Amino acid sequence: MSKATNFEETIPALQAFQQTLDTHNYQPIPEDWFVVITDVVNSTKAIDAGKYRDINAVGGSTIAAVVNACKPRKIPYVFGGDGASFCVPPELIETVKSALRGCQQLAEHTGGLQLRVGIVPCSQLNNDVLVSRFYRTENLLQFFFMGGGLEEADALIKSKADFELAQDTPVKVDFSGFECRWNEIPSQKEVTFSLIVKSRHQDPQKTLRLYRKLATAMDRLLDAKNAKPLSVEGLNLSFNGPKLKMEAAGHSFGKSLWQQWLRPIVIRLENVIGSVWMRFGIEYNGYNWGDYKQDLIDNSDFEKIDDAYRAVLSANKEQLNVLLQWLEKAYQRGVLFYGCHQTHSAIITCLVEQSGTNHIHFVDSADGGYAMAAKHLKQQIRQAQ
Repeated sequence: MSKATNFEETIPALQAFQQTLDTHNYQPIPEDWFVVITDVVNSTKAIDAGKYRDINAVGGSTIAAVVNACKPRKIPYVFGGDGASFCVPPELIETVKSALRGCQQLAEHTGGLQLRVGIVPCSQLNNDVLVSRFYRTENLLQFFFMGGGLEEADALIKSKADFELAQDTPVKVDFSGFECRWNEIPSQKEVTFSLIVKSRHQDPQKTLRLYRKLATAMDRLLDAKNAKPLSVEGLNLSFNGPKLKMEAAGHSFGKSLWQQWLRPIVIRLENVIGSVWMRFGIEYNGYNWGDYKQDLIDNSDFEKIDDAYRAVLSANKEQLNVLLQWLEKAYQRGVLFYGCHQTHSAIITCLVEQSGTNHIHFVDSADGGYAMAAKHLKQQIRQAQ
């Protein structure tokens, strides 16, 4: 066993977002661990073809697959829209590779998408991968990252094929808990937006100081407590076949044609039952299903840090314009880069380990979300070079 076994349990368990903005609450990932990053290749082209829901689902599927591969351990990870980033101990890396090879096949066969999987040993990184552990709610555990290591690993993966997952990797994947069955959630206000802000400081302490200023500005300009992108009224289960196809394919992956045909029917039946239970507040196994939509909102990862600050929020156009003016001034001063994608609804991909108690929901905005925000941010970076 690695000397780093259960390292993730030694990271302080934070209870408030402000605590994640303090470098003292971050710890370096052990040198014998690996950074694993997944993303959809040519995602902009796929977005133009109307496939962003599929792209988002593929990103969520990688989390379900890796979480299941690593159970009962809770390794650090973060959702990025068209993929995710993970920190994996050496004793689990082969299991994770097999799971992610299955995700590549799911993405290609079901969505016509190419999922890139890159694996970089932490020992080969010049920058640190610093991680904090944040319980936003009792059941929503998030890991935040600083130090520049994730960004460096991403650049290495995209520049050297040596770091990509081998195509002959054996497949062994479990998509249990992976769900993608909610319709788009209309904005409570005028706009739902995905925002990425990247500090130009190299020092993590200065970066987090900037993110504290950003958080304060957003609290003031957006009324952040009322800016969540999801609402109970806007949450409705889908019965649309194309919207359910990725989940159905995941749960029937590697199974018979009969099971592949049956799975979409089962999902629709579960959605009928779930809709009735939520509407009438049916109790089952000690849980009141009338509370599920609010629990879903509480357990959604609408805000995170993975070297950059990311958030999906709702706002009135005037509120958002004032925030964008604040960001533009900071950009002109050479303090940060930012990218923002505006639309009218949010989408969610879910990891439901136990209905009613343990469920996490990965949020993005529709029609391109984080992927389009990242495109705008990269344009700013290129212009500054």
